[in-house]
Amino acid sequence: MFEDVRRSAFLDDLTPADRRIGRILLSLPVGFVAAILAAVIGGVFVMALFTGLLDGGFDQAAALFKSLTNPNAAALDLITLLFVLCLLTATNGGMAVAFAGVAALLHERRLRSYLTSAPAYRWRLTLLGLFLFAVTVGPLLAASARLDPHAPPMPILTLTSTLDGRLVHAAGAIGLLLLAAAAEELVFRGWLIKLTGAFTHRVWLILLINGAAFSTIHFDPNPDAFLVRAVLGIGLAWATLRLGGIEFAVGAHAANNIVIVLFLQPMSLAPEPPHPFRWEVLPICAVMLGIYVGLAELVARTPRLSRWAGVAPA
Repeated sequence: MFEDVRRSAFLDDLTPADRRIGRILLSLPVGFVAAILAAVIGGVFVMALFTGLLDGGFDQAAALFKSLTNPNAAALDLITLLFVLCLLTATNGGMAVAFAGVAALLHERRLRSYLTSAPAYRWRLTLLGLFLFAVTVGPLLAASARLDPHAPPMPILTLTSTLDGRLVHAAGAIGLLLLAAAAEELVFRGWLIKLTGAFTHRVWLILLINGAAFSTIHFDPNPDAFLVRAVLGIGLAWATLRLGGIEFAVGAHAANNIVIVLFLQPMSLAPEPPHPFRWEVLPICAVMLGIYVGLAELVARTPRLSRWAGVAPA
């Protein structure tokens, strides 16, 4: 298995330009500035778009976004949730594309190379990641949440009471969270794997760097939460290397977020309060990592699935 990952098609196009330290050091500040500008443009666009939908206009939109950092804020309504998801998707998506675009320009490569080693993006592989993750890991996440006596009720049932509203809620969450996951995967499983793969072929090191960087960027102060996200990052990095692109990781990452937003907890940007290390996460992380790797291997080793999804033989 490690040999298959080490010979990943995703790393086949690396060139000496990817190892030029000067270009790497230049891409970080320039990419950061470009990302901030893109985030501002995307945020202003969404704020302007929703100004007409919210009674209080632009001021209410700004106040609603700010209230999400308050853990005691009132529950969201459907329009507010869609506004927040659109705002996060536009800002994060703009940042990811701008940063990766600058890196691609400086490293003399196409932006598409951060997405896939295939001739075109494999949408079927994304759908496969979305479906397989939802039907395997989704129930585990839901069951673990239901075991918590203080867990909030399912947002899909409480945000709105009408069937039409729940369908809009589900469709909006699925579509927007797919785009948001693609933005994160472009940077972490796209650009970062290319960067680390240019300097080392040690699979374990590429995976550890990816998981640690992915978890660090979420700024959660709790070590157990850091470990859970690091395991997610490692699993998605494995899938990217094994299947030759980020498509499967996009679907799996989106499914994780969709299950949380629809069934586990309402949308919030408030930081998690510090708590003692929860030792029960250790076996959970082991099981989750096994599932992430197992799903990628299932696709890679099942001829019908790999042909349908456009995965080239190892």
